[in-house]
Amino acid sequence: MEILARLPAKSVGRFRCVSRAWCAMLSTAYFVDLHLRCANRPDHPRLLLTAVGSDYDDHLHSWRSGGAVEKLMPDDFSDGVIVPVTKPCRGLILVRGAGYCGYFVCNPSTGDVLALPDTEAPMKMTQRTKLFQPQPPPFFFDVSYGLGYCTVRKEFKVVRLFCDPEIETGLAIATNCEVFVLDRPAYWRPTAEQPPLRWVVENKPAVFFNGYLHFLCHDGSIVTFRISDETFGLLPPPSCFENAASVMTELDGCLCLCYGEPDSEDLYHLSVLRDYNEAQWETVCSIDRTTWPETERMLLDSLWMAPLGIYFSDGGQKIMFGTGACKVFAVGVDGSAPQILFTPDDTIIGSCEDDNLPVLGLYEDSLVPVGRTIEEIISASPTAEAWFDILKWLPVRSVLELSLVCREWRAMIMTDHFIQSHVIHANLNESPRIMFIMDPRFGMYMDLEKFTDGHGPHLISDLVCSQPVHGLNVGSCAFWDFICNPAIGYCEHISFDDNDGTFFAGRIGLGYNSEISKHVAVHITYKEKNLETRDYELQCKMRYVNHEQWRPLDPPPRPVAAVPPTFVNGKIFWMVEPNLGPVSATCEIVSFDVQTQEFEVLQGPPCSHDSGHMTILQLQGALCVACSDRRVNTIDVWMMEDHGFWLMRYHIKLEKFLPDYLAENTTPIAVDPKDGRILLNAGWSLGYYDPKTLEIETIYSENIPDHGVKFCPIICHESLVWPYSPS
Repeated sequence: MEILARLPAKSVGRFRCVSRAWCAMLSTAYFVDLHLRCANRPDHPRLLLTAVGSDYDDHLHSWRSGGAVEKLMPDDFSDGVIVPVTKPCRGLILVRGAGYCGYFVCNPSTGDVLALPDTEAPMKMTQRTKLFQPQPPPFFFDVSYGLGYCTVRKEFKVVRLFCDPEIETGLAIATNCEVFVLDRPAYWRPTAEQPPLRWVVENKPAVFFNGYLHFLCHDGSIVTFRISDETFGLLPPPSCFENAASVMTELDGCLCLCYGEPDSEDLYHLSVLRDYNEAQWETVCSIDRTTWPETERMLLDSLWMAPLGIYFSDGGQKIMFGTGACKVFAVGVDGSAPQILFTPDDTIIGSCEDDNLPVLGLYEDSLVPVGRTIEEIISASPTAEAWFDILKWLPVRSVLELSLVCREWRAMIMTDHFIQSHVIHANLNESPRIMFIMDPRFGMYMDLEKFTDGHGPHLISDLVCSQPVHGLNVGSCAFWDFICNPAIGYCEHISFDDNDGTFFAGRIGLGYNSEISKHVAVHITYKEKNLETRDYELQCKMRYVNHEQWRPLDPPPRPVAAVPPTFVNGKIFWMVEPNLGPVSATCEIVSFDVQTQEFEVLQGPPCSHDSGHMTILQLQGALCVACSDRRVNTIDVWMMEDHGFWLMRYHIKLEKFLPDYLAENTTPIAVDPKDGRILLNAGWSLGYYDPKTLEIETIYSENIPDHGVKFCPIICHESLVWPYSPS
């Protein structure tokens, strides 16, 4: 065992395959600790390299002085460039994906990665409306993360400190701290003690040292968090601290604070906390880069620079630094000319562009596991599985209330697996849930049954909203579009540079790609439109709802009408505009496949645009087109059957329900699966039409003298879906 403990982690992994006995022996906590001590030499530090060089090969790398660059593990677990956040904590490293791509705990030696939930765009940093609460949830602007290890309980904790800064004072109006324990059936939980009102530096992660996490603040002070009992404290900055770019790390067994602009000729100061209890700082060195030779100064010029550790050379010690261009050098405490230790140009990494990001850090060979995901922990518990199958059928409000029962239930309810399962099961064979859009600017919605005689829905012009698509709706008004989940108060505004304020109801469609479990938004606008010549030019782009980046698409082969699109069976459908493009005797439909991302033209039902208004919608899981006939005040609902055949499914007669239900203004929006009645929206009347009795039961109406405004009912799913978009 002593021999195997000195082997690299990958070699130990191969020996685990020899037999079950060897696998058990080499997986014990005793051997993992022994390997961690024996396989890493403090006087021969290794570096983790995450830079994306000219010879990028989709991997993380390691390097040791005097050795070659070695390939470690693929870095494809994030959509962004991997940035090391912390030094190794028993071999585990907290990393993030640059550009709101989330945080991960990884072990580069074994290749294990654990994605941390709610880190791409944390809920506490997203504006939300009231979720069954008298006051809106708190909102924070900045957050800093850290990873620590509790030796008493033998557990890893990821800690994040939120703050709402006050620019004038440099402090914070409000703070909040949450803890996530690895390999436990729990979610992010608040600390019992409130953190100090300090403004943490978001891109400066916490440093774990001496059993504490240290969060650097804008005023130079340091918020401490004791991992064992989760209490807070404060450390002052060095007496000579300047309000300049600063970096905090651990150096030679001491907390280290560096400050000074890395890409300037100013002095670069390095101080260490020699006496932790008395908070006594000592300035180790002040590096004057103007005294360096021109060649070294040009080579090491960088937007980011930080000490990595102690470098042992010729019986002496120097301080080893890294730069944003993945270069490594060592400097003595006298600040003398640097000794170049590593440049990536002639290695398997290739040359790297300089960036204001840490692209390298320390690395420890380790067998420590990152822990199981919450889904894996739940699936291993028959009790948790049973509660999973019960809770997924309940409405949103009940699920949110039950999430407060225990940490295990909250962790289960917040998983993507539960959210995706809940949106399907909680809406099976249920009557439509009807809400009204009260104010689309702030994502305010209200259930129909909550209206009283003195309080009704707001009346709005030029506002449309789609049917629900796997828990989300999309809507449009004059100047912007929005994606929302009214059941939990989620609303994201989408604005476009090409929006001229002209209302166009068909400009945005929403779909759901079940292969990758992501919602897809497709935006179509007219760059040119001439009704006399029938000439037009379309512009089209798409994005995944939880991403910021829009990308262009080839426009559809037909012009789209000013009618809200719908989504059915993996495709978004638009009505074709009859007054532009090639002339067609019957109506046509444009479809967009969210998986192949291709458009197609379909033949619509045998309806004429001259007779009245047309809408396209999903009813009972099938594509439907509702055609009104203003002459006889009727609506024909055509349903697409197999192989593209159309069947008239409903013939709705509205003559005797005038003036409340005018065919030209009335649209079917849902079918109640319990009794087959059709929910009709007339803009100022809302009612159920019974195809058997040919009667309408009006469930809500408004006396609106001016038909230019109307209320906007919205059918929403019982859904916990929240895309957590960083916008």
